[in-house]
Amino acid sequence: MIKRSPIRKVRSKPRRGQPTKAEKASVRLAVYERAEGRCELHLLPNCIRGVLPYGGGTVWDHGHLVHLKSRGAGGSWSLDNCKWGCYICHLVGLHNPKSVPPKPID
Repeated sequence: MIKRSPIRKVRSKPRRGQPTKAEKASVRLAVYERAEGRCELHLLPNCIRGVLPYGGGTVWDHGHLVHLKSRGAGGSWSLDNCKWGCYICHLVGLHNPKSVPPKPID
């Protein structure tokens, strides 16, 4: 007989010591304002140098909040650990996924 694992419940509140959605949103906005909407990473030559929208659309249509030290490695949600980046620098430059094609330049 096949054993099935129980369905995991979605947490209604963050774990102790973790920021709430409102705290995460305020950090995201503060990082965006500090960067004036521009990529702070500049990892690749085809980095998007213009102003990146705060949100909306798909992953290709807005800027990304980038944790310099990942949360899994003990990084925090502090302003010192976060930068604003374009999808090219964040997804291709930092994470280097093989399945993410570069966005065509118009």
